Amino acid sequence: MNAARFSRVMPLRYVESVDAMRSYYLDRLGFGHLMGMVGKDGQLDFAIVERDGAGLMLARPQDGGALTAGAIEIYLEVDDVDAYHAEVAGRGVAIAQALTTQWWGDRNFAVTDPAGHLIWFWTTVAEPAPPPGVTMI
Repeated sequence: MNAARFSRVMPLRYVESVDAMRSYYLDRLGFGHLMGMVGKDGQLDFAIVERDGAGLMLARPQDGGALTAGAIEIYLEVDDVDAYHAEVAGRGVAIAQALTTQWWGDRNFAVTDPAGHLIWFWTTVAEPAPPPGVTMI
């Protein structure tokens, strides 16, 4: 039996201003614009930003719906996290979590987007080396 294989995930985030969030990803994080839809008020209702196959959909709540409260963190794998860190820092983006090699083998850093959510970028650089008292399963 052949099972379906998943090849990609693209989160959908509801935000107050698609225009502002799209600009942040394009201008500050170096993403590209894939597509968008302008609403009746001239503001973006929806947009997709993408970089190297990693995509994110941004949308305003429709029909007067309110934003759902709650934090979200997004993890994006990059082939060279050090180079991307330098690129982002060179654009003047504040780094929320410093570039660090973690015991589980990932080297990562995070930024905070305009909605207050952490966006993590990582590259796996080593095998996990759990500290004393940590058991991986």
